[in-house]
Amino acid sequence: MKGQFTELLKFGINLKLSGPIEDKYYTQRLSHFIMSMPDYDADTEDDENLNVYLKTELILAVQIKDSTLTFNPISESAHDGILVVLDFVANLHTMVQDDFLREGYIEGEFSEEIFSEEIEEDSDDDFEWI
Repeated sequence: MKGQFTELLKFGINLKLSGPIEDKYYTQRLSHFIMSMPDYDADTEDDENLNVYLKTELILAVQIKDSTLTFNPISESAHDGILVVLDFVANLHTMVQDDFLREGYIEGEFSEEIFSEEIEEDSDDDFEWI
């Protein structure tokens, strides 16, 4: 595997993103893409470092920082995970960048929606005892 991906693993991929907020947005979108694939799962605690799982086995760590996507293979199956990430970059990169310009940071939008729904639910519950 190292022979095929030596340069890619050493230098990563310059995604030409606009900054840290778009880096995090891109990581979120990549995570959702990976989770939509059969047998794959992904998680991230900081929207910068992404763990990729194949059938519950951690196979690959991906980092998007300073507009550069880098890979850290964890297991022999990392090759499959790298191909999934490359598929995302090759086919969805421009669309994700366009979505970011149009929509902005997705986490902020979700937070506002969740917050407003919680307020509405609380308001309804307050009057049920009457």
